[in-house]
Amino acid sequence: MLKQRLLRWSLPLLAMSALPAAIAQTVAIDPATTYQVIRGFGGHNGAGWIADLTPAQVDTAFGTGPGQIGLTVMRMRIDPSSTAWATQLPTAKLAKAKGVTLFATPWTPPAYMKTSNAIAHGSLIPSYYPDYATHLLGFADYMRTNGAQLYGISVQNEPDWDPDYEGCTWTSAQFIDFIKSQGPRFAGLKLMAPESLGMRKVLSDPILNDAGAAAQLSIVAGHLYGTTPSDYPLARAKSKEVWMTEHYTDSTSDANDWAKAMPVAIEVHRSMAANYSAYVWWYIRRFYGLITEDGNVSKRGWIMSQYAKFVRPGYVRIGATQNPYPDVYVTAYKGGDGKVVVVAVNNGTAQRRVDLTFGSGAPRTLQRYVTSAATNESYAGDYPVIAGGASADLEPSSVSTFVSQPAGADLTGSVKIVQGGLTANRFTGQFSGTVSFTNTTGATLTASTLRLVLEGLTAGVTLDNRQGDVNGVPTIALPVNQLAPGATVTVTTTFGNPSKGAIAYTPKLQGITF
Repeated sequence: MLKQRLLRWSLPLLAMSALPAAIAQTVAIDPATTYQVIRGFGGHNGAGWIADLTPAQVDTAFGTGPGQIGLTVMRMRIDPSSTAWATQLPTAKLAKAKGVTLFATPWTPPAYMKTSNAIAHGSLIPSYYPDYATHLLGFADYMRTNGAQLYGISVQNEPDWDPDYEGCTWTSAQFIDFIKSQGPRFAGLKLMAPESLGMRKVLSDPILNDAGAAAQLSIVAGHLYGTTPSDYPLARAKSKEVWMTEHYTDSTSDANDWAKAMPVAIEVHRSMAANYSAYVWWYIRRFYGLITEDGNVSKRGWIMSQYAKFVRPGYVRIGATQNPYPDVYVTAYKGGDGKVVVVAVNNGTAQRRVDLTFGSGAPRTLQRYVTSAATNESYAGDYPVIAGGASADLEPSSVSTFVSQPAGADLTGSVKIVQGGLTANRFTGQFSGTVSFTNTTGATLTASTLRLVLEGLTAGVTLDNRQGDVNGVPTIALPVNQLAPGATVTVTTTFGNPSKGAIAYTPKLQGITF
């Protein structure tokens, strides 16, 4: 399926600054100031329109090892014919087994439900609203029963675009009517809308301002064709996450053209600064994608990895000086695993020195990774944090990620651990349980972060509410950072378990100190 559109063009590089590189500028990082929760960075799998990802390419896209991107979100298409749904399953199952967040989008309802009686053009006939909801839920149920539970489901792809291929137009009023009447049926799934072509608030504002529709909507989703990321105060006021669910900055050039790759870094930065919780590229594998047709990570993919591999699901964006130079763009994050991550994009032609300062909770050491025309997510050294700060030189036209390296202590021997029984959710297929920790010592257990570590988790089972990992072992942060003698704290666990077999793991308590 060709994705050429009149509104799609390359995001131009911003004007370069001529400021001298020798003068350091301060990047003030404030972990106490928090913004949106990050759900992840991902891409669309094009199975059915182009060849499916191979298992090796799934590893490359979603793995976190050397040579892998570390994506945590995957989008897929809901075919109007249920006979084609199996096309999406192989990669979805492999991705889900890696803990990837899956969501799905329809390009059109089945033709008989539309005013055009065709997969192109037309709109959904209101009398078919219940049948269309059943169609969408059927796809979700098919994925769930086959080991690929969806996190969310969209109502419609680009309802404000009327192409000659699969499509369906929707007005705000139609969205409101559908979401209000059918939304309650989507319990257990995050309902997403409107996925407009250019994040058009004129389409989503009425939905958010309708109390009945807003109550059923979880995620305001949209694309960035013909526009740039911008904050959405109304969505935040209504406690709705904003996801950027499709874009590519340029489809006419090789994804390894560095000059054409840098706009990806600028756009991801702008999306995060605009309080978006997710950023999803168009095709994962394409000559202009995150992986090229030969299965190798492209420069665009390495730029995405500077965010995806280090800013993990559940992390929160924190305060940071966004523009220490006119051509340098910075965002910062913290996770329940105790880490602080700072991503700095130098879009200029000169080296830029930055002083990273921490108002509170300063880490001990920062490890730096760099992607540039010459390097691909290369380790660039350790930076000790002295008196709450560290300095670094950012290479021209590069992306740097600084990752704190907290020290961990095993506190398992200081607590009594009780695992509660598991209960199943028949709709989602998930299993929920609890783990309780009671301090059995005479001293208060204190750390920057206390976290549950689930060692030896049964193969094929995923911890769906994980907040981080330790060398691939999932973790959840405790709601407290100290535990008095005799005190008890309980953590809830949520597992994905396609086989529905026994779930086993060894719970441990770890204290993280910056």
